Amino acid sequence: MSNISRQTVHAYLVKTASSEPTYLRAREIATDLDASPKAVAQYLSQLQDDLVDVSLEQWSRSKSTTWRLEVNES
Repeated sequence: MSNISRQTVHAYLVKTASSEPTYLRAREIATDLDASPKAVAQYLSQLQDDLVDVSLEQWSRSKSTTWRLEVNES
């Protein structure tokens, strides 16, 4: 598996976001980016408060955390 950067995860979120909520898990993103789910989860937590263009919210925790993603309304 390749190394992944915070910018890569951010770009993925922006590309994936739409006006309708999308629900994601770190392992799904990691599969798409050929990265470690643990690294992706760490970046998601960090990016949650830093994103301007999209809204990222920790939605639920069952076996793993689900994230709610959508474009911010301006």
